[in-house]
Amino acid sequence: MLSKSIHIILVLLLFCFNVFAQEIHFSQITNNPLFINPASAGLFDGTYRLGATYRSQGKNISVPYNTYSAWGDTHFNLNKTGSTGLGIGFSLFSDNAGEGGLKTTSGYLTASLIKGFNRDNSFKAGLGFSFGFINRSVDFSKLVFDKQWNGTIFDPNIQSGEPYNANSIISPDFAVGGIICWDINKDIKVNFGTSLFHINKPKISFYESETRMEYKLILQSTVNVKLNEQIQVNPGAYFAVQQFTNELMLGSNILFVNDNMKFITGLWYRHERDIIPHLGFYIQDFTVEFSYDINISILHVASNYRGGVEISLLKTLSIKNKMPRCNAF
Repeated sequence: MLSKSIHIILVLLLFCFNVFAQEIHFSQITNNPLFINPASAGLFDGTYRLGATYRSQGKNISVPYNTYSAWGDTHFNLNKTGSTGLGIGFSLFSDNAGEGGLKTTSGYLTASLIKGFNRDNSFKAGLGFSFGFINRSVDFSKLVFDKQWNGTIFDPNIQSGEPYNANSIISPDFAVGGIICWDINKDIKVNFGTSLFHINKPKISFYESETRMEYKLILQSTVNVKLNEQIQVNPGAYFAVQQFTNELMLGSNILFVNDNMKFITGLWYRHERDIIPHLGFYIQDFTVEFSYDINISILHVASNYRGGVEISLLKTLSIKNKMPRCNAF
């Protein structure tokens, strides 16, 4: 019985490490551009763009880990030719993690400078910067510690003796990113971007220690290939590294076009962790996309191959086209 309990605890610890070592953790990377690269602000067709994502995971192992995001951006021309533009955006993020009520809430403002280098802006680059605040809080009354073991059970009425200074902390947070976009021709478009988050290493400890959130480096690239008038293929790659943890995702979406409607399907792979099928549709500048993580990591014994469900909504408002887009991440 004891060995079985120890096994369960180890599995839970491994699960938490894999999920939260890189905090913001989405499978639909193409639908969360401002969380991937600040330079993506303003790089789209239309005038305004709004997005939201809901993700729930870990239900099979413990209390579900629920994540929410909302974001929006727009862009402005800075010259008459439209070769230089300014992108402005905002993003909000909330994560509720497990038994102890650990919550992470953050909000950011993002600005990007977009520059075209040829007559039709088919080759352009962007440089972006985001600034915001990150808040972490925890309900210590929902946690138990070794000093609360009375020999039979963990007694919450016994003082924990934990030397924490606060149950909520707020820290400033900064990120920077760059992107290069090239429309090779009317049927093939490519982009490559890199970004660095937490460049000031915000403090995240509830104790006196100087524990800080480590740098997070992201590299990403996508290709948009129009096979014919009805079919488009969007392969992509995403790599993130933070301290000793990394995440690699490879895959592709396929778009089937019928007049103003697009049917989206796809398959992605998170290296040594998940297989992720995608399904969605696009109609009148509104996109809904669903994905599900099929867990194939060493945790599949506890998770029974069940990972996380993710739902994204994306709406583009087109008052007037101001700059050609960079194909979506």
